[in-house]
Amino acid sequence: MLKLVVDNGQLNNNLPTCRKSCDLFDEITGQCSISQGLDVDSPYEAARCGFFMHRESMAIEENLPIHKRFSLIEEDADYLLDDEEIFHQLVGKSVLKEHYSYPSEPDFSSLRKDATWFISPCGTYGCWIVNLYKSLLSIPQDKEAAQKGWSNKVYRSPIPLHDHKSPLSIASKMAWVIDEDGYGQYAMLVNGKISQISAPKPVNWKK
Repeated sequence: MLKLVVDNGQLNNNLPTCRKSCDLFDEITGQCSISQGLDVDSPYEAARCGFFMHRESMAIEENLPIHKRFSLIEEDADYLLDDEEIFHQLVGKSVLKEHYSYPSEPDFSSLRKDATWFISPCGTYGCWIVNLYKSLLSIPQDKEAAQKGWSNKVYRSPIPLHDHKSPLSIASKMAWVIDEDGYGQYAMLVNGKISQISAPKPVNWKK
């Protein structure tokens, strides 16, 4: 299991968490008001959450916004929660469609100009490709042969070499995001924003 690496020798208890740093934390229930069942005291869960809303009152040096610590969170977490399917998926209530075109075609738009729909050679899964890397990448023979990053599911490849195995209700919102160093991993697109990073990259991770 990936462990959160503390930047610049900071203590774990200084890292942002849902409970002490996010406006979406419900003080009455002791849970996240959007995604129930999460470990609200885990810095890792806070880091990978695209809906994190940092409390203005805590914007001090020891509690900097999440996106400044983990480089793969591309944009500020200020998304509008107007995506009904994602909202219900996060709280455990899915609104299902009668028919899905996935994986041959995406059932939902990426809402991004830089996203391209990809279908695996085997035809069993698909996702959006969002490439932030400026150079060409060769396709490894398989996942095992790919150069790994900070997690076994993070590796250098222009396309995913393993299935994200997401339910149909959100499969067309999954994206293979390749960061500025050429390492790819799965994430979810919410209203066009890169959200729910599967494995946040520690700032002091060395290649």
